[in-house]
Amino acid sequence: MVVILFPDLNQLTSEFIIGIVMALIGTIITSIGDVLSLYNNNTNPVIANTIGMLSAVLFLVIYTGFKSYSYTLPQEPNFWFGLLYLAILSSFLAWLFYLKLISNIGASESGDMVAMFPAIGRGRSILMGETQISLNLIVGIVLACLGAYLALKKKEIV
Repeated sequence: MVVILFPDLNQLTSEFIIGIVMALIGTIITSIGDVLSLYNNNTNPVIANTIGMLSAVLFLVIYTGFKSYSYTLPQEPNFWFGLLYLAILSSFLAWLFYLKLISNIGASESGDMVAMFPAIGRGRSILMGETQISLNLIVGIVLACLGAYLALKKKEIV
């Protein structure tokens, strides 16, 4: 991930650092959730997903309230279609499938797949025309794929 983000590291703003810290905290919370869902197999994934999403929204509302941010809702249809896509497909369904993956192959193996998330996200970003292909991006994607492969391959050998 450092290789992919390397071009942005020369612009370390406070917002960038807050984003990295929040991503790390989110990763830790996700790992804890993975382990808890492994021990509690009878939890309905839709209910667990709904509680997780509502908790995230509540956190963001409280956080932005402390920062005194104001909300302005755009009227453009593209914004609302994009928001629905992100909320339903990219968040809710993706997380639901991830919880299903945990229940099928276990928390340890599904955790190894998380190494692929940056590569998949950057690949999609390239296809959508939002990111330019660079050497750092290619090396980062290759390293993420190689790391996931080695993590899964090691389990087969043992």
